[in-house]
This record gives sequence, structure tokens and C-alpha cells, in this order.
Amino acid sequence: MPGAAPLAAAVWAPEGVADEPGTPFGVTYEPAPVVLTGVSGQDAGELVFALLDSGRSVVTVGGEVPGAAGALEAMSRLGVTQAHLAGPLAGTIAQKAPARALSAAPLPERATANAAAELLAHIRAHEPRRRHNPLVSVDAAGAHVAPGPEDIVVRHAVAADEPAIQAMYGHLLDACDAPGRETCGWRRGFWPLPDDVSRRLREGITWVALERGGERPGAPVLGAMSLDGDFGLPGVEPDWEPLAPGEMLTCHLLATDPAARGRGVATALLASYAREGIARGCRALRINTSPQSLSNRLYRELGFTLHRPVWFPYEGLDLTGWTNLYEIRLDVAAPAPGHAR
Repeated sequence: MPGAAPLAAAVWAPEGVADEPGTPFGVTYEPAPVVLTGVSGQDAGELVFALLDSGRSVVTVGGEVPGAAGALEAMSRLGVTQAHLAGPLAGTIAQKAPARALSAAPLPERATANAAAELLAHIRAHEPRRRHNPLVSVDAAGAHVAPGPEDIVVRHAVAADEPAIQAMYGHLLDACDAPGRETCGWRRGFWPLPDDVSRRLREGITWVALERGGERPGAPVLGAMSLDGDFGLPGVEPDWEPLAPGEMLTCHLLATDPAARGRGVATALLASYAREGIARGCRALRINTSPQSLSNRLYRELGFTLHRPVWFPYEGLDLTGWTNLYEIRLDVAAPAPGHAR
């Protein structure tokens, strides 16, 4: 980070975690990791090992007074979207980036003998509850899509929608550019580019989410996505089954306007995505996202299988270069929630 003091970060991972899909740096999703900043003392090591014994990854951030900004940069580069924060800086980081803090335990700089037990109790009390609401179920009769929110309509976009679509992506990029709130894995000038949004609209592959009753062309857009058969990461080799053209449908540029978050907009878009894939006779739905994005949590809740991540960095982008790969098979019953093996 230009002009900042040197920053050092280390990841401590429970045994075997680094071999799991989606953990290129050994950082767990579940249970959520702990970011430890500015804690020292002879008991600091015991604190780390107690957290490891609980099955959690621990990110320790140090350097020459890294500060909240330094800790957040370390989280971004490691792909840590959300974490429990602990240490003298925990409260400051949580205030600066509330969407990224599951909890904040302002431990003293010198760890005490009972700090580990107190921290584990605090973390367990604030651990997010995992939900599992499968988007698609498959049985002998075929694939079925769970209903989406009733107050949201998803339809093909038309040319008159472009100003509202561009505005929606602009609102999201504004939110992602705010320091400490980088939870979409996107950056203005890198992705998405306005010209690419326009191209997808002209090609007829863009879909929009709108208020029910407000579906007229040019109406305010709550969210958008584009669908095609191109996975869009040239040169990478995912570990999933190779499929012939037309056998998979890929979702790109899935986004919700920040003002509409919490209403199920992304779920409505993904339900339409699944129905479109079934209507086309596809065997799989595939999507990729940055480990930085809060969408990872949604994909897991909706029953997407997480495959091994691929390395696909953007030159000059201050985020992790890893990309998470998700899939729903439409031709076989889904496995129990978890990772691909």
C-alpha cells in the first residue's frame, strides 16, 4: 500500500484445511476465521493454537503499526471477506468495515492467560448461523427450482434499460470503492467495464430484476446478470467435468443495487438463471466469484458446490488473484452441502 508502513501477515491453518477447495491460503470459510491484530506476549502463541484447535484459521497481522487500513488490506489480499476480529484494533476495524466484521473482541496488547477461553466464548456467541436453502432439487422427474421472492420480477433486459443498468453497477462500484467495504471483489476500472455491460445488453444476454408492477422498460433496476455458455476465464483449468457447448450455462456480472440488499434480489436472479438453464436442457449451472465477495455465502446457502479455486489475477488490482468456482448440476442429485472432492 503506497506510503504505508511495512505490513506482515501470516495464516495459521488447522491441519488439512489448505487441501480443501476454496482455501488457497488455508483460510477457512466455516467455521469463520479469526483476524488477530497487534497482540503479543508469551500467551499469544497459546491464543493462536487454541483457535486452531477449534478448527479455525487464524490470520495474524503485524508490521510497523499496521493500523486498521493495513489489516483490511491483508484481509483483501488473502481473500478474507468476513472474520471475527480480535486485538487492540478490533473495534476500529469493525467500525471502519462493519460488513466484514462478524464480531470484534478488543483484547489488550499483552495477551492474558485466560484470553483464549474468553475469546472462544465470544466468537461462538457471534458465529453466523449457516442456512441451507437449495436453489435446485433433482429427482427422477428432473430438476426443480425453488420459488424466489414474490415482489421481484426478472426479465430479459431491453435497450431502454441500459441507463438504469449502468447506474445500478455504478452504485455497487461506489460501495465497493469505499475503504473497508470492499465486499464485492470488483473495482472501478477493472470490472465490470461499462463497455462490456453495453455489449452484453446488445447481445441479448442481460437480465434485470425489477419491482413487481414496475417492469416497464427503463424502470429502476434492482439487480442484473448476464447468461451465456462461456465460462470467461481463458487459460485456466477447473477441476470440474468438461462439458460440450450448450451443456452448461454461466452467470456473469450478477449484482444487486446496495439500496436493495436484503430483499432477495440475487436469489430471484439466480432462480431465473436456474429456470433458464433447465429450459435450455443444460447439465450444469456455473459461476465464479472472488473470495472477497459476500456472494460466496449466498452460493453456499443455495447449494452450489465449491470447486478448487483458480489463479486469475488482474494486474494492478489490490485484491487476491484467486477465483472461486461454483456449480449446480441439473442432471444429478446434489451431494450433501460441502465441497467438491
